[in-house]
Amino acid sequence: MRLALRPIKVYGRLGLIWAIAILVLLIVLFNRNNVADVWFFRTYREVNVLYLMLLTAVAAIAVFWAVTRIRGVLREARALREERQAAEQLAEREKLAGELVEREKRLDEKLRRSITEES
Repeated sequence: MRLALRPIKVYGRLGLIWAIAILVLLIVLFNRNNVADVWFFRTYREVNVLYLMLLTAVAAIAVFWAVTRIRGVLREARALREERQAAEQLAEREKLAGELVEREKRLDEKLRRSITEES
């Protein structure tokens, strides 16, 4: 069954790629002479619509890349903070365990002394 559906899937994807390529070509052809007034902080300038679309696409990709990198850094910072807290908790547990061992030694020593004094 999988082998029967595989050619359909491959040709479907190929057709989708061709449709997207034709759509992009049509957009470029129909917008090659169009201009738009764009505000550049002081004056309006006429810019070709294709350049404006290209700039928008590049800016969108750059922002997406920056946001994913920032999310990755924040995730790593959170993991680092959790590791540090876990290390602090482990150190605290080891400290308490050491104190308990020390108390047990003192109690054992007191018991030995009291047993030897009674004898």
